[in-house]
Amino acid sequence: MKKLMLLLALQACLLFSIKAQVLNVTNNEQLNNQWCWAGCSKTVLDYYGFVHSQCDIAEYTRTTATANNYGTVNCCTNATQGCNYWNYNYGYAGSIQDILIHFGNIQNTGVANPLTLTEIAAEIQNNRLFVIRWGWTSGGGHFIVGHGISGNNIYFMNPWYGEGLHIGTYNFLLSGVDNTSSETHTWTHTNKITSNVMTSVDEINNMETTGVYPNPLISEATLHSNEILKDASLIVYTACGQEAKRINNISGQSVSFSRGDLLSGLYFIRLMQDNKVLISEKLIITDN
Repeated sequence: MKKLMLLLALQACLLFSIKAQVLNVTNNEQLNNQWCWAGCSKTVLDYYGFVHSQCDIAEYTRTTATANNYGTVNCCTNATQGCNYWNYNYGYAGSIQDILIHFGNIQNTGVANPLTLTEIAAEIQNNRLFVIRWGWTSGGGHFIVGHGISGNNIYFMNPWYGEGLHIGTYNFLLSGVDNTSSETHTWTHTNKITSNVMTSVDEINNMETTGVYPNPLISEATLHSNEILKDASLIVYTACGQEAKRINNISGQSVSFSRGDLLSGLYFIRLMQDNKVLISEKLIITDN
């Protein structure tokens, strides 16, 4: 019985720690009605520090793809002359898979099934976004980007006009009714990151723009935001999701904090303002 209770406690601890796992991504509304793939590709590339416009992404596909014809006119000149066309998630030249490799050497693989909640938690914990393909009941599909998990809720970026950043239940992502078309979608395919990419653009810039530095933390660190803060809060959670440290009423763009009596180990840190998560990432505390 004691072993069972311990196992249940460890499982509860793991689920609690998952709640802090939300990666901060940019919302990229697709510039044309068939460019969900370009908007999603840009969101993934932005997160890992490879900033390119949607038309540059689409132009690469136009000049590379062999499965579809994207016309002869440069996508950045006039996308309506053939370039406004659907695309594949993976498996073809010019697909989202190919785009991520070309612009950021972000290795990725496609699977013809949805991820489980456990798999999603593992991807997010390793700072890996994933691209979901929704298939419509009438045919065709749509792409969104998964970037966080909290219990049974999934954070995702929908590039369709007026949609943006959303939180939906796992069951809704598997199969649900679209807000705008009232058509049923089904999660059919997934594109997973496989390379050991950097945590985010913050880490690429050596924490000069946003994030915590130094990390790992020995005695003191500074958290920097690219937004002007007013009455923000910095919260440090244990690996089991318990609040371990809090600093309120933060103003400006940075706050310094000491470890205090926190023991060495894995923590999660969040910067909150107006009930919005501005920064969410791992924090390692070490003694040397």
